[in-house]
Amino acid sequence: MREGLSTILAQIKDKKVLSPEALVNLTIWLTREDMAEFRVEIFDLLNQGNYEHLEDAFYTRIKVGTGGIRGIIGVGSNRINRRTIAEAAQALADFIADFGGIAKQHSVVIGYEARTNAKEFAEMCAEVFAANDIKSYIFDGLRATPEISFAVRFLGATAGVQITASHNPRTDNGFKFYWSDGGQVVPPLDLKFMELVQKVDRIQYLKFSDGLRKNLITFIGKEIDEVYYQAIHGLSLSQSRSATIVFSPIHGAGIMNVLPVLRNAGYMVEVVPEQAVPDAQFPTAKGDLINPEYEEVMELPIKLAEKLEYDLAINSDPDADRIGVAAKKKMNESTVQFLTGNEIGIALAHFILSARQAKGELTSHHLLVETYVTTSLIGDIARRFGITVKDDLLVGFKFIGEVIEKLSDKKDFVFAAEESLGYLAGTFVRDKDAAIAALLLAELVSECKDKGQTLVGYLDDIYRVYGYYKNRLHMAEFPGKKGFQNIRRIMIGFRQKPPTDLAGIPILKVLDRLPEAQRSAETYKVGATGDQLTFIFSADEKTRVTVRPSGTEPKVKFYIQDRSDVVGDLEETRLHTDARVNLLTFDIIEYSRQFVRED
Repeated sequence: MREGLSTILAQIKDKKVLSPEALVNLTIWLTREDMAEFRVEIFDLLNQGNYEHLEDAFYTRIKVGTGGIRGIIGVGSNRINRRTIAEAAQALADFIADFGGIAKQHSVVIGYEARTNAKEFAEMCAEVFAANDIKSYIFDGLRATPEISFAVRFLGATAGVQITASHNPRTDNGFKFYWSDGGQVVPPLDLKFMELVQKVDRIQYLKFSDGLRKNLITFIGKEIDEVYYQAIHGLSLSQSRSATIVFSPIHGAGIMNVLPVLRNAGYMVEVVPEQAVPDAQFPTAKGDLINPEYEEVMELPIKLAEKLEYDLAINSDPDADRIGVAAKKKMNESTVQFLTGNEIGIALAHFILSARQAKGELTSHHLLVETYVTTSLIGDIARRFGITVKDDLLVGFKFIGEVIEKLSDKKDFVFAAEESLGYLAGTFVRDKDAAIAALLLAELVSECKDKGQTLVGYLDDIYRVYGYYKNRLHMAEFPGKKGFQNIRRIMIGFRQKPPTDLAGIPILKVLDRLPEAQRSAETYKVGATGDQLTFIFSADEKTRVTVRPSGTEPKVKFYIQDRSDVVGDLEETRLHTDARVNLLTFDIIEYSRQFVRED
């Protein structure tokens, strides 16, 4: 066998069909006995002569990003599979061990959502932890990601693991982990975890059945669910339940948090029948898309809401930490309007602050948190209510969780928003939570309905008071190794040759959150903490364009924002502002094309 492998590898080297880096990793995966299970699949690719696929699968080790690893399911060091998931689990075991015996005496909570091999990967993680003498509490079925964060805190665990790729395409899976506060690790601990993953060589396993017998693996379930649901219901701000709701879990974990929370609260909820059952194939996906940030992904709940003339359509993403929303435009019409993540955040922030102020529960010590790329209007609203605002955070809910953890009085935290459909109230979860957002949004829509108003009308009233904000997100996809190289070229290009104006508007200031020492072509690493570049066009810094590489997908994201005072007709202001945002969007995309190579 080894002689045959040597011959095959020598032929590949002579043909120069793979990069030296890919050949090194391929050699490891073909020759090591603890990776023998992958040989048949690798040989199939070799026999097909699919060297482009092999190059992308082996040219590097999978990137450790926001809270863990995420990527395409398949064979290779740059894919999600039993080996790369086990490496992440072993690295977390090593991470826990570095904190000494006290940390190891605790435990890890493990959950999974509906994706391919999710249950298998979750049980394998438990086997790795058990072999490292770390106890696991594993959920007895699929669960939403925020419930893992909750369970870590509730059980006093050292860490938590969710097998999920969140809102990534259905081709993907991943490993996300939380630390003892229920939040994701932040610098410098995230870098330590990255280093440990890269250092993993040998992985320890203890059979799942042996782990159960030795009490190193324990199943958990409804007893955690009930406490989690009760905590969410404790955030209720209104007794009104008049809103009618269409809900889609899009074959994912939302049936385990959003649906029971809404129904237990007393709402009339109709589930999209085609998307009600968990299914790893996500058969109703739009292509491979299952992310409700895209309006086309919400096609079925929108159609059903309009057919039933319901007030609200809610679509959780596969792991149910985010919600997409469409709401009735006018009370006497069935048409619903798709809302962006920023619009949902604006409405929730204003509703929560209004309700709490009416109860006399707001002081200047209370805090609202948002990321910098999220609409500035949310911060403006909070300041008008007289509370403290933290609105300059880098992308990633882990940074929001860090702010909450550092509060001397956690009760000061009121609300957090991230434009990518992530929202949080309460502190019993330290990540975005679709169920929390869904309950509060349902209460807002009910309050509006009782007054003869829609959610869309509620937003328009906010714009008339605070000014009209238009926020737009454009995502440019660059898959594979070539795509990664283009992402690198774009970010380096913008730093070395920034535009001086866009849409005929001069750029007044450039804000680069990446440390200066990491900006050169020689030192730059795609997605390093702070890899975010903003071009500012107005003195109040409300008109701006931000560029950053995604931390979870092979994309460059462009965030465009503009603001106008509403003088007279809102629709006229909207048209003028939207047109300017469209021009800014077009120009920044066109400017970026000069850095992209097609070869």
